[in-house]
Amino acid sequence: RHGYEVLTASNGMEAVKLAKERPDIAFILMDIQMPEMDGLEASRQIRAMEKKEPQRGHVPIFAVTAHASHRECLAAGMDHGYSKPVKLPELISQMEEHLNK
Repeated sequence: RHGYEVLTASNGMEAVKLAKERPDIAFILMDIQMPEMDGLEASRQIRAMEKKEPQRGHVPIFAVTAHASHRECLAAGMDHGYSKPVKLPELISQMEEHLNK
């Protein structure tokens, strides 16, 4: 609806796999509470991958959470955190701000 292609992952392991396979991903919305691997660990692994392969660049990761603290999200390498429920206009505005940097 806003002109973005959306890929989905069912858990953190799938999110890391998508990030590895698709270096063209411009932005990640990461849920914190997921099965198999939570969003915090998935974000840490994506950031470790970026350090090993700096040509990939830095993909913004926004946390979407009901319970985790924003401090935890930032410590895991995320760029910003949103508490549920997310307000779409605010989210789109923040995404576009990060994408235009």
